[in-house]
Parts: sequence; C-alpha cells; structure tokens
Amino acid sequence: MNVDGYKRDILRNQYEELLSKAETARKAGNLDAAAKGYHEAADRLEQLQDVEANSDYSGRIERLLRAASMAADGTDPGAADDDGGSAGAGGSGGRGGAGGGSGGRGGAGGGSGGSGDDEDFKGRVESFVSETDVTWDDIGGLESVQDRLKRAIALGAVEGTPSAVAATDRVLMFGPPGTGKTLLASAVAGSLDATFFDVKLGGLLSKYFGESSKQITALFDLAAEMSPSVVFLDEIDALTQSRDDNSDQTSRRVLNTLLSELDGIDKGEDDFVMVLGATNKPADLDNAVRRRFPERLLIPLPDVDAAEEVVRIHSVRGGVEFADSRPTAFAPSGVDAAGAASPATAIAAACVERQFTGSDIEALCRRSVDAMVRRSNPDLVSVADSGLGGARDYDLTIDAITPEDVETAFDQTSASLSAAEISEYDEWNAQYGTGPSARIEQ
Repeated sequence: MNVDGYKRDILRNQYEELLSKAETARKAGNLDAAAKGYHEAADRLEQLQDVEANSDYSGRIERLLRAASMAADGTDPGAADDDGGSAGAGGSGGRGGAGGGSGGRGGAGGGSGGSGDDEDFKGRVESFVSETDVTWDDIGGLESVQDRLKRAIALGAVEGTPSAVAATDRVLMFGPPGTGKTLLASAVAGSLDATFFDVKLGGLLSKYFGESSKQITALFDLAAEMSPSVVFLDEIDALTQSRDDNSDQTSRRVLNTLLSELDGIDKGEDDFVMVLGATNKPADLDNAVRRRFPERLLIPLPDVDAAEEVVRIHSVRGGVEFADSRPTAFAPSGVDAAGAASPATAIAAACVERQFTGSDIEALCRRSVDAMVRRSNPDLVSVADSGLGGARDYDLTIDAITPEDVETAFDQTSASLSAAEISEYDEWNAQYGTGPSARIEQ
C-alpha cells in the first residue's frame, strides 16, 4: 500500500472540502466561519506540501491566510479559488497583506499604507525597540546553540549564494523558563549592531486588544525600515496556542496576521530581518506557526559553565565575595565537586545535578546572600522599629558568603521543574526540534 499516496489523497480531499465550506460560509455572510475555514484549508495545504516533495503551494497558502485575516476583520475577501487569485485578498506582489494591493506591505486589511493611523501604529511599535550591548561573550555555555544561531546570521548576510543554500531567518527557541532565551536573542542583535525589537506577545495582545493585528503588521513594517533588525517574539505561545473551536475572534485574527507576516519575510527584499521566537510551552504552539520556524532549538537547563556564570552574576559581580574556603566545601554533601576551581564552580555542579533552571540558581544565590546578611546583621529586624529614617541610617555589614550560608540556601531551594516536565521538553525536541538532541554536553 502506498501510504504517502493515501495520505496525499486524504489531505487533498480535506483541503477541497474545507475550502468549499469556507466559500459557502462567505457567500452566506458568515465571515467568522469563513475565516476559520480558510485558515484550516491553508493548514491542510501546508501538510499536503510536506507530503508532496516537489510541490510549492506557498503563494496559495499566503492568499488563503490573507483571506482568513480579512474575513476575521469583518471584510468579505472575495472568492479564494483553487489556483490563484483571492479577489480582494492582496494580489501577488511584495509583502502586501490583505487589501494591500500588489506593491506594498499593507498588512491585514491595511490598504496601501502611509496613513496617519499607520504612522501612529509605528510610533507605538517603536516602544518595543530595546537597547542591547549583550554579546556572545556574555553567555556561559550553550555553545552548540550559539553556533547554530551564528551560522544562521552568517548565511543571511552572505550575498550571491546559490538558491539551494537558503538562509534561516526564523528561529524558534524553546525550553524551560530561565534558561537564557532572552539573553541569546539580545546577543544576536548585539553581535550585529542591529535594531532589537523585544516583544512580549502576551502583553501586546492585552495592551492593544482589538488592534493587535495592526500592531503586528506595523512591527514588521518598521523592522524592515530599520534593517538590520532582530524581532524577538517572546511568549509566542500566547498568540499561537493550538487552534480549536474555543479560539476567540481576536486571537484568530492576530494569528492570521502573524502567519502572513512570517511568510512574507525577506521575499524579494534586501532587508536583513531575523525573527526569533521563544516559548516555555512548545506543546501549545499552533502547528502552522511551528512550521513557519525551520530552526527549532531546545535551550536546555544550564550546563556547569552556564550555571557558574549565573552564580557569579548574582554574587561576585554583584559585590559579594565567597569566603576563602576549600571550593568543595560549598557543595552539599553527596555532590561530586572534586576538582572545582572555585566556590562558584562547586555550587554550579550541585545546581546541574539537581536540574536547576537559571531562575532556580538565581534564587539560590539570593538566599545565600540573605543568609549572610542575617548572620552578619543580627539586629536588622529591630532596625525596622525605628522607622524608615532609622533604617536608612543603618550601617549594613557585608561579609563573605560562607559554605554554611550556601548550605542554608540549598535547604530552602528546590528545582522548579519536575523530571517529568523536563522529559516533556526532550520529547518535543525529539519530535520537532532541529538542534542538539537534549542537554548540552558538559
């Protein structure tokens, strides 16, 4: 039995049925149902493209998504036929969204651009621009991930490459909270001296409710204008959670716009725009969005180098030294820290063994410092009785952190992720990831 052929026939039939239902709903004036149908038809067409190795349905998929975006906005997109034009759905040129005509980046329902409203949206998007001086030297560990990102940058900048040598301008970083996804994105922008758009999509959706899709379009417009740019879409799962019947209209509209913009990146343009998505919940991602990111890299729990870097940031670099004791004395009993060159290395080894996230390590360091402060300032509690003025005049004693302080902190700190949760990241990585298989080698 030809399994691929059987699957291809099923997907083609599903696509045609969904498209037919969408057209029927549109003609009946039920634009919400039409938007859902166009979106699902685009999804099936993407799956069909994966099965048919020599087929390219990208243009048709983009037209369907623009039609879905218009319908979700309450505008009749016209007929989205099988092999070409979606009347009123944006034409075929450039990065114009629905209604954008053939030569612009009008965005979903955005017309030809250039209006006062467009400038207003761009003004809001400028608030996402973040200054960064982070470089690769500021990141401890994660060498394999750094190498993948550096190669993507280099290929994106090299000119005159054969068409078969494609640059990766969309990278999804996934993994536990506190593992350095934001720091990596900052390093990409810092290394390029690029404009860095730091966008928390969950906040964008709530802050600009009802206008989020226009904000998304304005974001990519401005990124192209301010090229070279790095667009960091943090909490990407907030807008792209797996579609179901409970998805609200606003979320579907924003999702349609995001998909259309991701499809339009760097098509026939000289701009350098790199999109980095980040999520702590990869299993919640919409399938269509997942497929828009050819590179999907697991950002794992810190290895010893990365853990040591976090320890130093929140102790020595923060103005608090470790006591002059044997480094191994700073590791809890039962932890093999033999050969540790410093207290920070010994603590890092214990953190890795306990499967701490970067946030867990930060919490451990803060509790170590707190234990030192309480030990060195036994009268600190009574100072509060003298009021704010008395507290301001208090001469705080800062001693070195002792092994006992660290032991107290370890007793108070547990891993924020269970072994089962960590395993889920590894399983998703094995199924959908494109980077190293699991933990970075130590």
